[in-house]
Amino acid sequence: MKKQDTLFSNTVILGAAAVLSKATVFFLMPFYTAYLTPADFGTADVLVGTALLLLPFVSLNVPEAIFRFLAGGGCGKKEFFSSGVFLLTVGISAFFILIPLTAYSSLLFAYRGYLFFYVIASLSRSFLAHILRAEGNYMLYAAQQVLCTLLTVLLQIFLLAVLRKDASGYLLGVILADATVFFCLLLFLRPWRYFSVFDIRWAIIKKILRYSLPLMPTAVLWWVTAVSERYILLHYHGTQVTGLYAAASRIPTVLTFLIGVFLEAWQYAAIGTREQARAPRYGHIYSLLLPVAIMGAASVLSIAYPLVLLIYAPEYSGAVAFIPFLTLAALFSALSSFLGSIYVVKLKTVASLLTALCGALLNVAFNILLIPRFGGIGAAFATLIAYFTVFCVRILHSRRHLRFSHHIVKFTVSVLFLWLAAFAVMREGYLIALLPAIFSPLPFSLEIWEGISLLLEKLTDIRKKRQKRTRGY
Repeated sequence: MKKQDTLFSNTVILGAAAVLSKATVFFLMPFYTAYLTPADFGTADVLVGTALLLLPFVSLNVPEAIFRFLAGGGCGKKEFFSSGVFLLTVGISAFFILIPLTAYSSLLFAYRGYLFFYVIASLSRSFLAHILRAEGNYMLYAAQQVLCTLLTVLLQIFLLAVLRKDASGYLLGVILADATVFFCLLLFLRPWRYFSVFDIRWAIIKKILRYSLPLMPTAVLWWVTAVSERYILLHYHGTQVTGLYAAASRIPTVLTFLIGVFLEAWQYAAIGTREQARAPRYGHIYSLLLPVAIMGAASVLSIAYPLVLLIYAPEYSGAVAFIPFLTLAALFSALSSFLGSIYVVKLKTVASLLTALCGALLNVAFNILLIPRFGGIGAAFATLIAYFTVFCVRILHSRRHLRFSHHIVKFTVSVLFLWLAAFAVMREGYLIALLPAIFSPLPFSLEIWEGISLLLEKLTDIRKKRQKRTRGY
């Protein structure tokens, strides 16, 4: 019961922070599209995508490894922290030496300074934030996320609207926000207390690398699946179409972002769950997550067209055509991430790598095949095929480690309804799409009712505890 309360409270904390952060950025899209042309927006998106590709190489995935080992307990904090800092220093030094290689791309070379500091600031904040997460301090972990978002927005408004910067202003806002939050965490955590050159252990370094190195190609493969089509679109169709595609992708990512928030809390809870209790607990959580994900995808498909008209500048109206396939891709991506958490809990990072490889190879193949002829539609369909493949492979493979019901029949029926809604949106039948979207969660009626009952029960418990505190007993 205590573990369920912890999972619920952590999810609520992270959820509140995520909604505030994502809503702030999401509703500022009219501002971004007003001050950035589709070409500028495409440039910024490609540069951010490049930074995301570089992050796992520069960080050596040390933040993720530190979280996994410290959250699991039984590890020396000083030894792991000191060894982690040593590895990060090696990665950052190598990145500094290799940054001149951006000369092979005129776009990257023009923004090489922004690219370097974007990666360093993001990595530094992430490292300290993962220590908070490993300690279970989700209140402060959520607070630093919200602070970073608010600072980013304020700085970008100043840089884009007042100073009239282009893509450089978009990037500089993120860099300064990450750096500011990093220094705040530095003062709060005082991590130098845990660092000593004499606590750097070769055995710990090997343990971290054994876990983290397979995550590097895994991260690259996820990047290939999620971002690589931007570069192919840029090559064949220019920054204009790339910018429209990047703008379209912002809407479905709300779904993956919100489910990702739950997964952050869930990983911490799953790691602390006894081995014999993991399978039934995974099965129960998955049965509740499925209808939530389906309702989320149905909602995105239902409001995609009016949302684009409402929050995007008129020159971005063509982005709506890419949203249906990207929404279905976001659904399978979110569920694949949940199944991927099994590999984190079981320390099976090689399995995570191999399953991600299947999606990346298909994504590249279909991008090369479809983008020259179909542009953004081809890129969105390639992304959908990739995430659907990873989802199917992980369902089959993860059974070797944890066996629980995946509700295949119910889920298949729901996805068929979502397909009908997606094709209706693509045919500009926006009202027709509402009917299958509404029907899509119905196969999970029992699970939806159970989820509502659990939520009401938790809210009732919270209200009772608050009343007891108010009465003083």
